[in-house]
Amino acid sequence: MSKAIAIKRLTKEYQSVKKNPDELIEIRLDEDNMLNVYYILTGSPNTPFEGGKYFGIIKAPENYPFAPPSIVMTTPSGRFLENTKICLSMSNFHPESWNAGWSVTRTIPMALLSYMNSDEHSSGCVSTTDDAKKKYAQNSMDWNCKHPMFKKIFPDRIKEYELELQTKKTIKNNPAVKEETKESKDNVISESDDIQNLQATTLDSEDLIRSKRVQDEPENKEKKSNNVANITWSIAIIVFIAYLLQ
Repeated sequence: MSKAIAIKRLTKEYQSVKKNPDELIEIRLDEDNMLNVYYILTGSPNTPFEGGKYFGIIKAPENYPFAPPSIVMTTPSGRFLENTKICLSMSNFHPESWNAGWSVTRTIPMALLSYMNSDEHSSGCVSTTDDAKKKYAQNSMDWNCKHPMFKKIFPDRIKEYELELQTKKTIKNNPAVKEETKESKDNVISESDDIQNLQATTLDSEDLIRSKRVQDEPENKEKKSNNVANITWSIAIIVFIAYLLQ
């Protein structure tokens, strides 16, 4: 009965994550064992892990959510030992601090990502240089694509990665495509420069004359209108004086 409760809870959590996903965390359940929650953590920007794709598993116990899960990262990262349980306050290393309100599909992956970016050390951690971490990040997807469970749980991510590699290879090996890509970029830059030059270009003499004419036209019309009014008033005054003298 308790396992059914755990699976029901995990299914509900998973649906919630699908409706409101996190851009750095992807979660999927193993259809053959719904207590196994697989994840891909994307390395946080401005860290040695940036660009890396880190695959692992969170195993919920049969009495979840009343007991904590175990947490393992499978992809080499330079931060955690591969296929080794990681000690977190919300893992089965510390059942006394477990909170049944925490979520295996959201709370724990977020905590793991945060812990990954820190310098804290506990069981399951390893010390490496930033350069080593960056190298692991660059090679992470190549490693993932060879892992049997990654192939099973994330086959679409493998296809996307292979397509990305193929596109890069095509551009690199095909001068025409490479030149077309470069030309497209140059056209964008050229159009941007043309707009800036047009905004900054000084008008030539003819343009200045036309511009002056356009600016002067309203003034000339106003002057003409004023002159006509003055003449009209002058004639009216003369006629009035002549009438009085009669």
